[in-house]
Amino acid sequence: MSLSIIDPHLHFVERNRGSYHWLHSDNPPFWPDKHLLQHDFSLTDINIQPSTTELNKNFSGESFKIAGFVHIEAGFDNSKPWRELEYLQTVTADNSMPLTSRTIASINLLDEPKLFKQTLAKLQQYQSLIGVRQILDEQALLILAAQNSQINLASLNDIAGFIFELQLPLADKYATEIMPMLLKTLSQHQQLRFIINHAGFPPLDRFGLTGRRWQKNMATLANFSNVFVKCSGAEMIARDYQMQWFTEIVADCISLFSISRVMLASNFPLCLLSNKTYSKYWQDIVASPLIKHGSSEHKKALLHDNASRIYQL
Repeated sequence: MSLSIIDPHLHFVERNRGSYHWLHSDNPPFWPDKHLLQHDFSLTDINIQPSTTELNKNFSGESFKIAGFVHIEAGFDNSKPWRELEYLQTVTADNSMPLTSRTIASINLLDEPKLFKQTLAKLQQYQSLIGVRQILDEQALLILAAQNSQINLASLNDIAGFIFELQLPLADKYATEIMPMLLKTLSQHQQLRFIINHAGFPPLDRFGLTGRRWQKNMATLANFSNVFVKCSGAEMIARDYQMQWFTEIVADCISLFSISRVMLASNFPLCLLSNKTYSKYWQDIVASPLIKHGSSEHKKALLHDNASRIYQL
């Protein structure tokens, strides 16, 4: 029996249509291997055909198929984020694969509330929209502490089932400064679903100082029932990460948040930075002890059902 996967975190790129400022060589991030990402990526790159999934049995895992995905904003045009949704609408309209999808749009929490609401209204014209993201990272405290941000988050909180993608480091020293403001934000906007991107960037050393800090901060966030976790983006931490470490991180997240609030995702095409094609990435996931020896219910939850429920696919 083939496993059905919904990938809740991937990006498509069409360079002649969008700006993709971050992908330009003279703009940050200044990764020496960024050239691997300076290509177009589309639905055809995640089209794992049945014949391929049968071949996947050679790696001693289960066969699998991609049943749906959530597209996370990729910097198509952050000044007019609805343009990316318009582009994605044309992509999915031409799709011959039986996939379901949702979109997470870019947004600027620091915008004046009137402008923010205008942008949000334009985004809501697209049925695929389920949430928004602004990459917080090292600016998390500055952004979340701003009055405009809290007013604008309140507007998001008023939309039933809406999502804010929470991307920020939870392991380094800076995380300690972020937490009070983050906890205040979560407390004030409890109807809004916050989804931690890339498991909060856990360190390779799970038992060192940064590992204990990550564990403590994740445990604190797990107290909020409207906070969920996507385990992905390991290549952002170490290009040569080991699957055993990734499996242990996922197990930590499950222990803290429960099986119902954790999702597995790819971060495609950035998985290429670890020399993993889209198919190879999922091969490694389904061949890992976490999936291979997990119960049927746990497999379905991590690979499909949680994403389907949380993103309303």
